[in-house]
Amino acid sequence: MRRVAFGFIGSLTAASAFLIAASAVAQDVPQAETSADVAAITEQFDIDRSDRMTVQVRVNGSEAVPFIVDTGAERTVIANDFARKLALEAGPILTLATISGRYQVNSFFIDSISTASVNLLGIEAPGLERSNLGAFGLLGIDSLEDSRVYLDFAQQTMDVLPSQKSRGKTKLENGMIVVRARRKAGRMILSSAQIDGVKVDIILDTGAQSSMANLALRDKLRRRHRNFDFIPVKLRSVTGTILEGDYTQIREIDIGGLTIRDMPMTFADNYAFTALNLDDRPAILLGMDALKLFDRVLIDFGNRRVGFDPPKGVTREQKARLAFAQ
Repeated sequence: MRRVAFGFIGSLTAASAFLIAASAVAQDVPQAETSADVAAITEQFDIDRSDRMTVQVRVNGSEAVPFIVDTGAERTVIANDFARKLALEAGPILTLATISGRYQVNSFFIDSISTASVNLLGIEAPGLERSNLGAFGLLGIDSLEDSRVYLDFAQQTMDVLPSQKSRGKTKLENGMIVVRARRKAGRMILSSAQIDGVKVDIILDTGAQSSMANLALRDKLRRRHRNFDFIPVKLRSVTGTILEGDYTQIREIDIGGLTIRDMPMTFADNYAFTALNLDDRPAILLGMDALKLFDRVLIDFGNRRVGFDPPKGVTREQKARLAFAQ
């Protein structure tokens, strides 16, 4: 039996500096601290050489190895060589959707995958080559659904908390710019973004080194700016296939009151957008090049909202690139 699993990721070497302007947005009245606010399980994460987040993972009680935390991947994935080293039982052939298309891949049955904050049982994980993954595996959103994931880039820690329904702000959201989201195939999509008056859907993707946009957005921006310059680039998917794209900078993106300026962006015919039925709607996969420039990011899957905390302590060089609206 063929099954479908989604795991979107791509790597690209590109400059990542951009300007940020945070404008005030209306917030709900803060609520009192709840037990969920203090029940966080904290663990350290690292930023690897490709600028992605990794945490230490044990598979069936194995030694701890780095897995990439990937909010753009629906399924948790394991490297083939690591799975064979652990003598994992082979699973069925799966159809994996990547940035360059759909591919049939092998899979493995895993009894447990655990980190300091995540514990998965009874996983059927697609297997991919470690040289293409860049790690021993990926932790997908199947490990984070119905949770609040609190990423502290200043301290390089990740907290995973239960997500409880809340109408007002939680303690963790105080001081953050909070943007409402919707969920599609488990992913968090921000639909309040605009570029030059064009509405854009934004998907948070911690597994992508660089941000990527679809051709629908590129074509609309080209009609507005005839002298829109691009640099041809190539991106590698988790299956090792190459996707060609056009690299440029987006002058200004507004996301629910948060403005990002001069942001590096690659436009490509990314199959991730096809799988999410976003081919014809302007859309962006927001990668680590954008997310890691914030002090904190809170992804609340249960309440469908995302909090951004612009950096407070910056160097003189960074001040030249960062601007905040008063």
